Amino acid sequence: MTVTPQRNPFVHEPGVEPQEDPIDDDPILGQRESLRGPKNIQQTLAAEPVEEEEPAAPVAVTNATLWLVGASGGVGTSTLAGLCSENVVDESERKPTWAGRALLVCSTSASSLEAAQQLARKSASGQLPYELVGLVIVHDRPKNRLTKPTLDFARGVARMFPVAMTAPYEPSWREVGVTPQASGTRVKSVLRKIEKIARSGH
Repeated sequence: MTVTPQRNPFVHEPGVEPQEDPIDDDPILGQRESLRGPKNIQQTLAAEPVEEEEPAAPVAVTNATLWLVGASGGVGTSTLAGLCSENVVDESERKPTWAGRALLVCSTSASSLEAAQQLARKSASGQLPYELVGLVIVHDRPKNRLTKPTLDFARGVARMFPVAMTAPYEPSWREVGVTPQASGTRVKSVLRKIEKIARSGH
């Protein structure tokens, strides 16, 4: 005869931890979920001397000044402006003047395209303090990774502007320590068109 031992109601049995699947491999963290720096890293960094940045050169606003306005962050306004003449200004350096002309820049991410769509509507209803004269869509991934719904939506957004251009995915532009270069016929064509809009308005 088998006797089943009585469970003591005052003693909690250890719970069984569910086994989780291994975490996806990451090119920066590997199999780790996170990375911890030294305990006093913030105090250490605060004690280090910080090189003071030189103030940005003032923008000389003329009739040919064209601002590049980002529909969202990290879409490449500063990169594009850096490849153009001094007539093309990144809005982070100076906000567009009242009724100034601006090109909107967005990426092919859903949130950036949606933001561009909303800004086009605001521009059409006079809710923006500047005039949106066109759109530049910067591909944020290789073209073979863009889905049909994304492409269809991007085309619809592009049609909401007087003129729309696309800049191809340039992985080198995202690398640390690399000075972006205008390589490829489409990039050069886009830059020429931006300069033409700055000079003539269309």
